[in-house]
Amino acid sequence: MGIERDGEIVAGVVFNCFTGSNVELTVAGKGWTPSFFREVSRYVFEAMGCVRMTFTTEQDEVARLACRLGGKVEGLMRDFYGKGRDATVVGVLKDEFRFKHKVRG
Repeated sequence: MGIERDGEIVAGVVFNCFTGSNVELTVAGKGWTPSFFREVSRYVFEAMGCVRMTFTTEQDEVARLACRLGGKVEGLMRDFYGKGRDATVVGVLKDEFRFKHKVRG
């Protein structure tokens, strides 16, 4: 999924490692909005049927947004994106998702 502005993709979420109960999300770019993450969450929890999603990002802004959705920081992966570029891991459980009323099922 992505965010497009003026005909260019400026941000995106790549779905990785789907296990049935979890899907890992790699997040990159700029210009995130809470409503975009709500749509990502709706897709993960409703369409995919996951009970959790795991955000992996090097952007503090994205980690903070994921936490505002109900996620918890679960770790740091050192040099994940290359030398000196760490990744923050944030897990969001369906039962802790702050916008449950907007997610069916």
